[in-house]
Amino acid sequence: MIGSDPTDRKQNLVDGANIIEWILRFIPSFCLGNGIFNAINIETFEWLKGHPITVWDNSVLSVEVGYLAWQSVVYPCLAVLLDVLSSNPRAVSLWRKFTDIITCRCSPRSGPEEVVDYAIPDDDDVVQEQERVLSGGANEDLIVISQLTKIYDTGKVAVNNLSLAIPPGQCFGLLGINGAGKTTVMSMLTAEFPPSSGDATLAGYSVRNEPGKTRRRIGYCPQFDAHFQNLTGREHVELYASVKGVPSKFVREAAAAKLDEVGINEADRDRLSAGYSGGMKRRLSLACATIGQPQIVFLDECSTGVDPVARREIWQMISDMVAGSKVEEHERTSVILTTHSMEECEALCPRIGIMANGKLRCLGSAQHLKSKFGQGYQVELKVRTVDRDDEDYQTILAQLHRVVRGSDVEASAPLNAEDILLHLSEVQTALQSLTGDDYLTNMVTANDTHGYIIFKNASSAVGVALDELASFATSELRVRNLNMYVSETYPNSILRERQDNKVRYEVGSIYRISNIFASIEENKERLVLADYGVSQTSLEQVFNMHAAEAEKLKQNELQ
Repeated sequence: MIGSDPTDRKQNLVDGANIIEWILRFIPSFCLGNGIFNAINIETFEWLKGHPITVWDNSVLSVEVGYLAWQSVVYPCLAVLLDVLSSNPRAVSLWRKFTDIITCRCSPRSGPEEVVDYAIPDDDDVVQEQERVLSGGANEDLIVISQLTKIYDTGKVAVNNLSLAIPPGQCFGLLGINGAGKTTVMSMLTAEFPPSSGDATLAGYSVRNEPGKTRRRIGYCPQFDAHFQNLTGREHVELYASVKGVPSKFVREAAAAKLDEVGINEADRDRLSAGYSGGMKRRLSLACATIGQPQIVFLDECSTGVDPVARREIWQMISDMVAGSKVEEHERTSVILTTHSMEECEALCPRIGIMANGKLRCLGSAQHLKSKFGQGYQVELKVRTVDRDDEDYQTILAQLHRVVRGSDVEASAPLNAEDILLHLSEVQTALQSLTGDDYLTNMVTANDTHGYIIFKNASSAVGVALDELASFATSELRVRNLNMYVSETYPNSILRERQDNKVRYEVGSIYRISNIFASIEENKERLVLADYGVSQTSLEQVFNMHAAEAEKLKQNELQ
């Protein structure tokens, strides 16, 4: 029988022990130096060799040193590789597909076909822009965004089928309320994370497939400042200048010029950025984003928290950067600016887009948006605050007093309206008798913003004073008289807003602005107006209109 000889059996045992020894010598390396496994292995080696050994013995030390040298090279390279791949949108998408397969994900991630489209029809300008992009008519533009969509794993649709093209030398304003998708668009364009579908081309390079090449051509001022707390302002700008390829002999000079542009003086440049105020941090972020003359710049609320003087300096810097008088037209810088300042957008952006619920709702110049969505003129009217000497106040006070105290009250009797307190039922009766209808009584409720104070006081144990009730009735009747005048003079007018005793109407463009002024001036005393104004629809009002419409439809979908 094979192995029956004692010598053969001994040799087999030795060979088996050597194999076990080599296996055990590899275990510590794979266990990353776990002390328990090392102790077990040393004891096992001693048992196999038949004599005591130490950690310095060749059988233990040789493999450990070899693996330590191997790990010292492989692990840093692996860390660098993972960092590069994690910032590559295409690699991230492939990794997610791989993890979906190996984890047998039953429900795949939401795709673009599952996007919830709230029932707002696409604006014709937005449709034309999308057709221009998809047909190839915008291929010469510096920034081309084609059907860009982002859906998070939670199902949240952050960006919905965005198509847009921006030529060289243009500052494009992207407006929207918080959560509209502006910052998500910026993050995808800077290749911070991949889009769910669609793509964007920056200076001819794809964001999905060539993120490294696109990053060399962009500057990004994020919404939230990302600074190194232990670096000074000067060191920040010099660091970014070096990263963006500014020759080393020009780094200090370029950094100093850029800090001058954003308004950071000599004393503050050498302070740690951790000690900067919010406005100074925004200036520093802007300097880091624009150093090195990038071809494309993304500015995410760059002037938030900045003082008015510095804001004007920033505006001038952006205008000069976009104009690029010293370079060819096709080499000028393009800028995408997000902001909540309508004044800033009108000052810098020849073209503006308004986003809501992840979609681009309208597109065009500020004047185009005003003309298209304004539907005429904005007429603001403010009635005078009630004074105790006003004739209409005295008349209403006397009428209320007669209703409360009876018709036999003497007209010449002194009236201490502050001492006459009324409860809710008495208030409703008095107001009903005053107008002959429910106009004022319907306002004295817990849900009406104008009559709530009267309702609250009248419902209390003390009650509401007669003079306070008379002041309320006088003010509301003045507003009612004003509403009647506007509805009769301008039948198609729309009440857009009311704040206390100030109202804003939208009057159609069929009326001449000179006739509107003449009519109001003629009736100014009768309407008891404190002041008035007629203007074209502002960009802020157009913005609020789209935001309110989108939010309303979103709430209806969620209900």
